[in-house]
Amino acid sequence: MSQTHIAVVAATIVGLCLPAQPTDDLNNPPPNQAHFPQDLAGGRPYQNLPTQITIASIDTTHDDKEIVLATQDLISNTNTLTCTGHVYVYNPNGTLRWSAQLPQPPGMGASVADLNGDGVNDVIVGYGELLTGCMIGGGVKALNGVDGSEMWNFLTLPQAGLGGVYATPAIGDVNGDGYPEVVFGSWDQCIYMLDHEGNSLWNFDKNPNNACNGRGHFMYDRVSSTAALADLNGDGKLEIVIGSDATTSYFISHPPYVRGGYLNVLREDGVLIAQSWFYQAIQSSPAIADLNGDGVLDIVVGSGESINAQGLYVTAWHYDESQCCMDNRLVNNWIKDVNGYVMSSPAIGDLNGDGVLDVVAITPNGNTTTLQGSTVYAWSGNGTELFHRLLCDVSGAKYYLHTSPVIADVVGDVKPEVVLTQNYETIILNPDGTFYTDQPTNNCNGQPSTTALTYWAGAKLDAIPAISDIDNGGHGAILVAGAVDDGAKSNYGRLFAWGGHNSGYASWAQFHHDAAHTGLLDNVPPGNPSGFTVSPLTGTLMMPQTITVTWTITGKDMGAGLAGYAVSVNRYPDSLPLPSSDITTGIGSITAMPGVGTWYAHVRAVDKAGNGALTAVHLGPFLFHRAQAFLPMVARE
Repeated sequence: MSQTHIAVVAATIVGLCLPAQPTDDLNNPPPNQAHFPQDLAGGRPYQNLPTQITIASIDTTHDDKEIVLATQDLISNTNTLTCTGHVYVYNPNGTLRWSAQLPQPPGMGASVADLNGDGVNDVIVGYGELLTGCMIGGGVKALNGVDGSEMWNFLTLPQAGLGGVYATPAIGDVNGDGYPEVVFGSWDQCIYMLDHEGNSLWNFDKNPNNACNGRGHFMYDRVSSTAALADLNGDGKLEIVIGSDATTSYFISHPPYVRGGYLNVLREDGVLIAQSWFYQAIQSSPAIADLNGDGVLDIVVGSGESINAQGLYVTAWHYDESQCCMDNRLVNNWIKDVNGYVMSSPAIGDLNGDGVLDVVAITPNGNTTTLQGSTVYAWSGNGTELFHRLLCDVSGAKYYLHTSPVIADVVGDVKPEVVLTQNYETIILNPDGTFYTDQPTNNCNGQPSTTALTYWAGAKLDAIPAISDIDNGGHGAILVAGAVDDGAKSNYGRLFAWGGHNSGYASWAQFHHDAAHTGLLDNVPPGNPSGFTVSPLTGTLMMPQTITVTWTITGKDMGAGLAGYAVSVNRYPDSLPLPSSDITTGIGSITAMPGVGTWYAHVRAVDKAGNGALTAVHLGPFLFHRAQAFLPMVARE
């Protein structure tokens, strides 16, 4: 992907139009969350390239949630950007928990996960050269969740000065070893997987020039897409799904012999197992869920931004391991043409309450020379369009957007809304695509909005919003960050939190679904284990004794991976243990000594997303009668 091209796009976005200040009768803001907004000392989120806010509990022993975001540093009270950055972690009451310096400007944002198993979630963030002219490479840094101290720092390899990590690292136990791995792509043209201590796990290169220094998978062009992690084949290990650019010089077998991109699937050992060509670079980050209810995970992604008027679509796929060749294993479900580039990463949720997941994405209309605002699209899981809505702000102005939507119920009507940022405003769409937030009478859609609320920030909002009940008070907040332009603190960052919202259904409440940024909405139930043996014999009347049930073959899960088994022993032949009950892990056994009566044992697989198998394995009956009194034995001499 050409840095020059992206810089031109960024400049065009800035110059599209100045933000129109709403009139007083339109400026009707929702209530601020207590102690918000908060100024970000010394920096601001990236402008013109989307950044994101991450919501997670740093201390896993409580339910309060912290707010994590990364900013590029500024020289005090000026618009001059520096070649450094910061990570900020805010408590739910608006106080700063800690901040940490980055050696270079950050990428899109941070992920949160417990790397070392100490019960405290840590912060993992990419950084490095993107558009700032620093030209000094990049890397990924892990920060201790307690105080922000450095845990480790992994350096990428600059290619012509570009080694920045724009994509957000995705965190998950990819290889099934019980520890989280860190997966990311870089503008140094490599995809990396690190262990929880920051060491590369892929000690090979797929190119003759050793461009990744024996540490990653070389992709021949830049990687801006955040990886999605999911077990696509149910083997207990997560596959890596990620988009990439593709240059003419290495991919000449794909007509029309021009730049494009690839959707890639890699195994846990870094081996490429599936790949599909796009007629456009892919900066969109894949989203994964079972869209059509067939028990198979689907992958949805947008075409990116590289070539004018080429490859403008959003498309859904599924992985078919039975296909003989790498190029055939990604099978297309549907492809939908849109009005422009799709750097937006799709969000997934059931908008209309029909039990089928839907897909939402944003696309700017036209190209870099014919800017015509942006459109939100929504499709049912089978590809049927639900709506498309031209976007304009409270003043009626239209903008060229690269941000991504989130999906959550903020109104309290059970059905979720679509939330996104546009220039100085956060916009909320109803489930049918009509506007919830205020629109002027001469708006770009010619229809009224549901409310007069205006989520006007007075700051340029390039950060993707997040929705969460951060203080565990029963009410959700909409959080977003931007660069303030109020004269007093010119272009400094500011963190907003609008409170008083519902905290119900939230299928995709932050970028790439969750704080670890796996990109997976796991709605596929796992399969149960097998290979059972039981003791004592079932159906045979005997004195009470210990029931022992063992199994030798694990359950199987397509999605987040198998967590273990919910088990119970009771008097009911068809009991279904709750997925939230105590979990037995691994290939194992259960024991119980219940006493007199008829008893049954039940085993149900549970995955890491909390889905339980549709049924349980039922074992029994175990029949125990009341023990008889026996005379003591007399020893013979």
